[in-house]
Amino acid sequence: MMPWENNLEMQFGLWKKVVSSQLIKKLKALSGSEQVVGIFCYRCDAENHTFSYHIACENKNNAVNTEFEDLKIKGGTFAVFKNECNNHSNVFKSYNDLCDEVWGQWLPNSEYTSLIELETLGCVEGYASIELFHPDNPTIIPYQLEMLLPVSKNS
Repeated sequence: MMPWENNLEMQFGLWKKVVSSQLIKKLKALSGSEQVVGIFCYRCDAENHTFSYHIACENKNNAVNTEFEDLKIKGGTFAVFKNECNNHSNVFKSYNDLCDEVWGQWLPNSEYTSLIELETLGCVEGYASIELFHPDNPTIIPYQLEMLLPVSKNS
């Protein structure tokens, strides 16, 4: 679990660790999938202000392996946001700018509610924001980020 505040270094550190340890290659081979994604907030703990961050692949082979956790992401409506990072010095700023756009501008002015709104709704396991990096490794610059946020329409 990661703290709600100041977590970007931890998230990108996890990507670096997984890439350098060759776990992504192992995960791709086991799952039968080439697309690697970040899974933001599959679990959260509102009391301790922490959330989970996973690096994952679709498990096309239905493989079972005790080294990897099997997550079940709930379907539904996802709002899609895109951003690009063109140099190493802007990695955190680029990511933060996208989050500010989503949480600070789009959500408050939209007809939708995020299904992973930590402070007000808590976290329902199975709903998570999916982060697709192109290429599938945010340690390679430039990259494009596509964020899929689970939402429900306001009543």
